[in-house]
Amino acid sequence: MGSVCLLSCGDISKPSAQEAPPHPAAQVANCATRADVLGLSRIVEVDTSEGPLFGRGQKGGFDFLKDGEIVLTFDDGPSRSHTRNILKALAQHCTKATFFMVGRMAASDPAMVREVATAGHTIGSHTWSHAKLSSLTADKAEEEVELGLSAVATALGAPVAPFFRFPYLRPNAAAVEYLKARHIASFMIDVDSRDFRTRDPAEVQKNVLTQLAGRHRGILLFHDIQPSTANALPALLTELKKRGFKVVHMVPKQTAETLPEYDARAAKLIAHKMQAASKEPLAPRSLTWQQSQQSAGDDGTEVLPWAHQRNTSSQLSTGSTASPTNEPATVPWYKKWFTP
Repeated sequence: MGSVCLLSCGDISKPSAQEAPPHPAAQVANCATRADVLGLSRIVEVDTSEGPLFGRGQKGGFDFLKDGEIVLTFDDGPSRSHTRNILKALAQHCTKATFFMVGRMAASDPAMVREVATAGHTIGSHTWSHAKLSSLTADKAEEEVELGLSAVATALGAPVAPFFRFPYLRPNAAAVEYLKARHIASFMIDVDSRDFRTRDPAEVQKNVLTQLAGRHRGILLFHDIQPSTANALPALLTELKKRGFKVVHMVPKQTAETLPEYDARAAKLIAHKMQAASKEPLAPRSLTWQQSQQSAGDDGTEVLPWAHQRNTSSQLSTGSTASPTNEPATVPWYKKWFTP
């Protein structure tokens, strides 16, 4: 199992006068331990070389959290209007999260992917189209994993974390072994916000706090395509602070290695979507999904908003107007500002 290196907020190194100006996300150093915000208690640097599995609820899952510690995670985005509100709430509390992005969502709005990264959050992958891997043949499951990873990395313009979450939280043995061979960590959850089942922010907060009352710690699951989470997060983070919970942020020791054939496919897909977006008359455009009246399946599993749309490809073409950045990728902020 991959090793974990623990880093604390107290170990932040100070820049010298000769160093370049700090990355914007490095501002966390100035507020992460303030008494009036949720902040960060520590950063966990993950070695994914052996493809570890995280989450207490999963057999063999690596449990590294202490009572009172939580990890904030968001799936399925980015979705510009909701993701931006979530970023704002996280920034107000000087805290960090991990975003498991769907490849086709990232391909539709590369600028939003970069915005999440610039804010200092960890970016992982969540397949290309949110397919249930256990229902696919091995080659199709591989394609979902690899194209999703390449799409997110290509949209970002830099390597992403080798962090992966199974759609519908449905791992299967073959896919788990494949991810291990690719040196990618798998993340399950301990607390489910169930935000896809409701429009009510209060219900999301109740779901999270009720589960934490019994479990005391864990990896929390939200979806940044859901308005219920975007609206619930400011009050929820404040309440988590009041109840004494502390956020642990997970970062990778090494970045994910993508495969050239999938990188090429991802680049073509993104170029096509950006070309289509440039022809739209209104700016700025955003990719948003209406919440379906039936946001959960008959068996209680998540049903994505685009699963109810007939003309998915045309909706996906209404992504960001921003063209791919020419700016060079920067060293992740935690690599500059945190020392073991």
